[in-house]
Amino acid sequence: MTDQEIRQLLRKKKRRQRRLKRFIAFGLAAVVTIVAAFITGSAAGNKKYDAELAAVKTVAEDVPIVNAAMPQIGNVGGEPFWKWYGFSSRVDWCAIFVSWCEDQCGYIEAKTAPSFALVSDGSNWFMKRDQWLEPTETPQAGDLIFFDWEQDESRDHVGIVTAVIDGNVFTVEGNSSDRCRQKRYSLDSPVIYGYARING
Repeated sequence: MTDQEIRQLLRKKKRRQRRLKRFIAFGLAAVVTIVAAFITGSAAGNKKYDAELAAVKTVAEDVPIVNAAMPQIGNVGGEPFWKWYGFSSRVDWCAIFVSWCEDQCGYIEAKTAPSFALVSDGSNWFMKRDQWLEPTETPQAGDLIFFDWEQDESRDHVGIVTAVIDGNVFTVEGNSSDRCRQKRYSLDSPVIYGYARING
């Protein structure tokens, strides 16, 4: 191989290395930009959600069932609730959690709300007493919210409405991934089966 051929090979190699460095630098810059945008957007989203939760507390501060439910946020497994209901081991506990909250307010004793372990039993109780709101109606803090996850006319889950803000309904729910959680849904969410209003 001649000196000229060697020099050409070296020049080609350097050009490839420069292209590779530029490609890596461009890729890193793109990744940094995407990550920064995600962090900024996430932080903005978290601030908005935190502001909404603060508004929820203000809206619901005088609603007894909400005041019973909010301190339970973070509970895992639901043991205090299903034991209170009379079960000796864990069962699905979203309806039991709602019943426990009703009991803390004296609603069960006053017969203004039922004690129920099956979601359908609770919704049927309210329907029979004309205390039912269709999903197109606007709930208020203290109402119960019933869900139909598969949209097959069954009732799969229940929670407590804590507020309605800017087209969203905020809730506290037991047994949401086996935890007591705050959640948020659009008022026109197709998974909302309907609401029940406690008269008491």
